[in-house]
Amino acid sequence: MSIVSDFHSHVVRSSARQMVQQAQEQGLLMQGLSEHVFQMVEGRPLLPDMPQEGPFLTLDAYISGIQMVAEETGFDVRVGLEVDFVPEKHADILRVIQGRPWDFLIGSVHQIDGVQFEVPTKRSRAEGEALWGRYFELLRAAVESAAFSLVSHPVRMRATNPFLPPNLDAELEHLAAEATRQNVALEINGYDILTYPSLVRRLARACALHQTPISVGSDAHDPRGVAQGHQLSYEVLTQAGLENIRVWKNLVPEAYRFAE
Repeated sequence: MSIVSDFHSHVVRSSARQMVQQAQEQGLLMQGLSEHVFQMVEGRPLLPDMPQEGPFLTLDAYISGIQMVAEETGFDVRVGLEVDFVPEKHADILRVIQGRPWDFLIGSVHQIDGVQFEVPTKRSRAEGEALWGRYFELLRAAVESAAFSLVSHPVRMRATNPFLPPNLDAELEHLAAEATRQNVALEINGYDILTYPSLVRRLARACALHQTPISVGSDAHDPRGVAQGHQLSYEVLTQAGLENIRVWKNLVPEAYRFAE
């Protein structure tokens, strides 16, 4: 068996058609496309400081484009959106995207109290550890909001912050336990597992301990990244004793067994 889904891919640097074509060539059976909400014309005013990654799309054009490709190719494509969780803007962002035919919604944290943490910044150890703590607070709040199918890249803070807190495993377990309680999946992210695999292994162990639903997404921003990290994700998940991957249709969770 293998991982046959990829539920985190972006389209604005290429197109839905190119991403789906690559998914087919990679042997996937389904793909969830999930552009950033800040790449949508309707969402941009609420997140004006996030980096532009490609042409802006209206929500209608984005959704209809995916639906057209699905109809023309016959491939199982699911319509999703990656939605930044910013507490003070959360309700406004949800109002912008409500009433659309979403299959799944990804909650993500890219900024902490107005600061984009993925921008390289010089920090002391104390500052770095405190930032990790606040990051986990926001991840748990995203889970508890009940607005998202999954919460993405829970160890992405490592991208620019090497100062791991001494209670990292306890934080991961706290997040996993809350995700299980809310029936929200946590993501095994392709970029993360290729960049800092040891942290993703610790995340997987926490999810196994708390029987947390798992989603797998490449976080591809162009066709070359589709299914990136899937083989390593398979190894990490099976070593942790996890056997099922969650996917969604019409916001209803489904799962398939990927491990032999």
